[in-house]
Amino acid sequence: MHNYYTRQGGKSMLKRLSFALAVLFCIFHCWTAMFGAAAGIGQKAIHLGLVLIIFFLDYLAQEDRKWYCRVMDAFFILASAGSLIYIMSIDKTIDLRSGMIYTYDILFGVLLIITLIEATRRAVGKSLAIVVICFIVYGFMGQHMPGFLAHVGMDITRITSVVYLGTDGIYGTAIYASASYIVLFVILGAVFNETGVGDYFTKLASRAFGKFRGGPAKIAVVASGLFGSISGSAIANVIGTGTFTIPMMKKCGFEDEYAAAVEASASTGGQIMPPVMGATAFLIAEYLGIPYFDLVKAALIPAVLFYVAILMTVDLYARKNNIKGVPESELPTWKELVKNVYLILPLIYLIVSMSVFKMSVTKSGITSIIATIVCTLFSARNRITPAKLKKIVKASINGAKPVAIACGVVGIIIGIVMGSGLGFRMSSVLIQVSNGHLGILLVLTMVVSLILGMGVPTTAAYLMLALLVVPALKQMNVLPLAAHLFIFYFGIISNVTPPVALAAYAAAGVARCNPTKTGVFAFKLSLSGFILPFMFVYNPVLLMQGGALEILQSLITALLGIYSLSAALEKFVFKWNINQAERLVLLASALLLIIPGTITDLIGFAVLLGIFLIKTAEEKKGNYAKA
Repeated sequence: MHNYYTRQGGKSMLKRLSFALAVLFCIFHCWTAMFGAAAGIGQKAIHLGLVLIIFFLDYLAQEDRKWYCRVMDAFFILASAGSLIYIMSIDKTIDLRSGMIYTYDILFGVLLIITLIEATRRAVGKSLAIVVICFIVYGFMGQHMPGFLAHVGMDITRITSVVYLGTDGIYGTAIYASASYIVLFVILGAVFNETGVGDYFTKLASRAFGKFRGGPAKIAVVASGLFGSISGSAIANVIGTGTFTIPMMKKCGFEDEYAAAVEASASTGGQIMPPVMGATAFLIAEYLGIPYFDLVKAALIPAVLFYVAILMTVDLYARKNNIKGVPESELPTWKELVKNVYLILPLIYLIVSMSVFKMSVTKSGITSIIATIVCTLFSARNRITPAKLKKIVKASINGAKPVAIACGVVGIIIGIVMGSGLGFRMSSVLIQVSNGHLGILLVLTMVVSLILGMGVPTTAAYLMLALLVVPALKQMNVLPLAAHLFIFYFGIISNVTPPVALAAYAAAGVARCNPTKTGVFAFKLSLSGFILPFMFVYNPVLLMQGGALEILQSLITALLGIYSLSAALEKFVFKWNINQAERLVLLASALLLIIPGTITDLIGFAVLLGIFLIKTAEEKKGNYAKA
């Protein structure tokens, strides 16, 4: 066996088999999106089963694998295939069993659980794998747990019933979203990249913002927002756009760590930027039972505020340090952009199909893929060739693997939480600890969200928090939409929150600079992301929950508040340096403008205006030097 697999022919055969299954995976999802999902558990089981088989096949095909590692890989391939075949064979009879569990149920259920944990360790990281193991132990040992953690305990039969066969387990809501919606937008993102749509976003941002003060950083912010909305991964976004924007920022005079931090912050925000908002947004819409486009509309203002805050901070930094824009000769020409304007049509179609034609997410996704192919058909440079098609298939399966595995393994946690009743008890405990005070509960939720989000994919973090924390927020009469977006934001912001700021560390790797310092800068640049969730919980008008005038007033005061915060962070307002006392006054102005209420808004605006008038007067008197 060892000699067989070390032959080049064996490796090549495994790689071809893996690619063939990846092609089948893409065809299956495009077909079911167009003509309807597979019945029963089929769509979810085939989705997860193929991902796991391909995932371990790719390991088995690696050149330098030791023989015992290959044995393990082969075991997990067989376990994945076996559990898929078995669950498909009993799909139609599960509901007729009246709770009966058979030996084969337990066998294949345990095999799938073990396989998922190992796949999680390899694809996502040890953190989530350890969390899952802890929850399984908790399920078995519930009768020995103290206080609110105690429950009657779950034996192997009960765990199999809930996790493997139940609708709240592995084949529950999370994997349903991955199999039905998320995978389509992963494929769409791959198609966008290979047809030049993604590159067009970067060129458009370069042309629009590059010539202005601090232009390279503004290019990074806008390009990362556009690209990140499609990619759905902060780290992938950093690598995708950062390799272009970070060197440009460094060349124009930005400090290495600051350049990396700008890219990390902007890339992290891509997951909150409509219209796609990464993978987790589909889960939020599924949990809330609302049309996906309603969620997109609600998330628009906070996302815009997040990016405007970064742009404001970057602009103040550039003005303070006299950093110019990109030379005209290095920017793409308007002629080039107009010539290729058709590349933005697929994104426009995606938005219009959901907002105007009210298409389902799956129909919008698959028809957007078709629209992109048609739009680029007559361009020799951008049309899909066999070589590009191969890249699309590989990018699609590589993008789907970590999401599907995370959704599958989180199903184990969901099953244990639901089966043990922990979710209901956790809500009561949080309300007791906060003493019924919403502000304290929100701070507790923020801390828990940041901790669970560190080193864990946003999708997995969101699903755990939706079970454990959101019920408590709902009991405190927080709007369900605001509650889900609150935990979603903090699950994302953990990517730039030290000590485990993965997006910041990835950007530091691209910039070849100090990762710790980059993390601190990224945290500072993303500070608005810590404030915005509190703002829309206390003022749901920011989620489009109100009249036009209310929304306009809230938007204007939020922008002024964010500007005051940005100025305080940079110790620079309008065009002047500020001292420590003035910085504290600006922080007070930001707080007053952020707190909902006409009186606080007027006072906050008056304070900001007062700072401007004082600085203007000082300049006129010649007592203050311009920066």
